[in-house]
Amino acid sequence: MLLKIREVSSKQLTLEMIERRLPKSHPKSTYYQEMLNRTRAGYAGEQRVDQEWQEIYLEQCHYLLHDVQLKAEGGAIHQMDTLYMSRNFVLIVEIKNIVGRVEYMEDNHQFIRITSDGKVDGFRSPFDQVKRHARFMRQIFQKAGYHIPIVYMIVSANPKMIMSASLSAQPIIHVSGLAEKVEQLFLRHSEICLSEKDLKHIAEHILKKHEPKQWLPDIDWGELRKGALCSQCEFQYALQYSFGKWRCSNCQRTDNESMLVALKDYQLMMGNNISNAQFRTFFDIDSERVAYYLLKKLKFKVSGGKKNRNYVIPAKLID
Repeated sequence: MLLKIREVSSKQLTLEMIERRLPKSHPKSTYYQEMLNRTRAGYAGEQRVDQEWQEIYLEQCHYLLHDVQLKAEGGAIHQMDTLYMSRNFVLIVEIKNIVGRVEYMEDNHQFIRITSDGKVDGFRSPFDQVKRHARFMRQIFQKAGYHIPIVYMIVSANPKMIMSASLSAQPIIHVSGLAEKVEQLFLRHSEICLSEKDLKHIAEHILKKHEPKQWLPDIDWGELRKGALCSQCEFQYALQYSFGKWRCSNCQRTDNESMLVALKDYQLMMGNNISNAQFRTFFDIDSERVAYYLLKKLKFKVSGGKKNRNYVIPAKLID
């Protein structure tokens, strides 16, 4: 049973907002664009592995949770790409989307990637990362009074990742081998450790503990463009509200949906609450009455009194 789907991360959403609003001339523009490209590639790899799970026939009682973020008592964050929970074992999957030949320096706990043009990059060992998650999950089950094998693996989502002999003894596979690996795990862990009721209980407990962390970039929000931006003009020009329509100051195109996109961007920057004054400042609207009309039309929940009224931007503002 799929208990938690994968969603676009707050990091990717924030980077996409920065892509729209940070001037191309800004010294950090290239840096954030490259970060966005890597983040999108990672998400695409995760979706590729998620698709593989959908194609695997899993007759055993199980729960599948994608992108689980849990906080330990000391405050440490454990972000697990996929958690597969069965009555026989719990599997933690770390997904990598790497292109090139990969060497593993076990003594140094480091991955080295060599690209086709000879470029060499170093990465932190994903085995250390997933082992850390396994230790944490073991504590969760033990505190709940359950004893079940906690296993882990790295799954490469990219067929262009070439694994060297240094990885042959490690728990790492290409995504195409996922179904066979799950079958092998059931053969290796044939003992049933949890009842269906207990499995459901702890799976729901973990889901309740899921606490997504908002990613915050090292940037001054004041450096970003404000307002509803024209997508046809590559977000370089703001739209102005006049006579019930939002119109681009450059191409004259009207687009009333742009305000919703802008409000999602505002939410990422400033949080869920927006006042009439903040709305006017962000959208460059002079009239308090016009701002009140637009906010009332959105039918947002309201908090505070008349003088300190705030409108609450919902999480699902845009599908």
